[in-house]
Amino acid sequence: MQGCLSVASYPNDSHMPKTAALAYSNPQQNRSAPAPVAVTLKLEGHSLIAHFKVACAKIFAKEHLAHGEYPYEYDVVELFVANANTVAHGYYEFEVSPYNQSLQVNVVKPREEYYFGVKNGFSHAAKITQGGWEADMSIPLASLGWKDGEPLQLIGNAYAALGDNDHRVYWSLFELPAGKADFHAPGAFRPLFEGQ
Repeated sequence: MQGCLSVASYPNDSHMPKTAALAYSNPQQNRSAPAPVAVTLKLEGHSLIAHFKVACAKIFAKEHLAHGEYPYEYDVVELFVANANTVAHGYYEFEVSPYNQSLQVNVVKPREEYYFGVKNGFSHAAKITQGGWEADMSIPLASLGWKDGEPLQLIGNAYAALGDNDHRVYWSLFELPAGKADFHAPGAFRPLFEGQ
């Protein structure tokens, strides 16, 4: 499957992380052109680490968001993740903008029940680079409902929303349902690490 990461399962963190392109797009982009976003996922200690690298000529973002504005209204990378063993309690959305603005949401039911500002030890950093930008996320596994010694199966999807409103493209690691772009599609979540 395109986009799969091949990484040894937790708790063996002697593995090398793998990088995959966010190759699925809505609206559909030229499949022969390289995807502008790649994500590297790895387990380190008791945390899930994500590194996003975005290649772009222009960044659609604001250095300071006004009251009532959210990072997802501009260029943003996102990781939706759940422990498959506790997915009945929903999933978590973590996002970071090029200016290091972030949002964390505990989604119990997509579009119906969710809680902003979940503070579970999530840390992040972003920087603008020549030819684009990069973002790092560190998510403690305990914040996803995992307890040391229990089986861990992380499922989810990695995303990016890039461009202004008239030229916005939604990128994903795993394919989303056809139609209007919507990242809140738990049915499209897949194991983030092979072999779990």
